[in-house]
Amino acid sequence: MAPLSHDQDITSWLQLLSAIEDAEAGRGTARLTEISLSVYGALAAAQFQVTQLRARVHVLATSGPGSPSSQGET
Repeated sequence: MAPLSHDQDITSWLQLLSAIEDAEAGRGTARLTEISLSVYGALAAAQFQVTQLRARVHVLATSGPGSPSSQGET
């Protein structure tokens, strides 16, 4: 999942704030729920990617300087 461009990121925040304001004004929570679920999904995907990166870093850190994985060989 690629990060949002700066313009898309601003638009996303504006949409979230607008949905919060609508819900606070009693105009329904459907849009806020939709955005919240989308954000939750994105956070879950990011957490998974961080976990994968941590595992890769751990392997690199424990492989030692003479091992094939530290020299870019497969």
